[in-house]
Amino acid sequence: MTLMELEAASGVGASTISKIERGVSRPQAITLHKLADALGVEVGELYPKEGAERPLGQTPPETKAERRHEYLREELRARGVEVNNSEAILLAGYLEVHENPPKGIYSVGYVVKEDEPVDHGRVLMLLAVVLGFDVLTEEETEAAIETLRQQLAVARS
Repeated sequence: MTLMELEAASGVGASTISKIERGVSRPQAITLHKLADALGVEVGELYPKEGAERPLGQTPPETKAERRHEYLREELRARGVEVNNSEAILLAGYLEVHENPPKGIYSVGYVVKEDEPVDHGRVLMLLAVVLGFDVLTEEETEAAIETLRQQLAVARS
């Protein structure tokens, strides 16, 4: 498959694919999934067997939170919305709280890099974008919307 054919089949730009192949760029998880789907392979097949160097320049994300914030960044970028890493991490934290509401008082923690400001109003706007544009599964969207409804009902009383 040529670079242009893979671009057409995956929706991943040819320059991005080239950078990944050369080890110049580290692909996001969603990018790996798109490439694997286009190639008709499992994501794991893009990596060599255990003990060998990983040619794509990155190990797969270890935790659900790491996978989620990478996925959110990639999906928002695909929709023309730039999100820095700190914003994506905070957004992923909000979604986790909405899907698995803790009992009692809770806080959503995050670390902000010096060059990655976080505007909470913007992150809430990003949450609305994520919920409104099929970024999440139907179940994830419904869980988040239900929790938001409950929070609004409490705020009104």
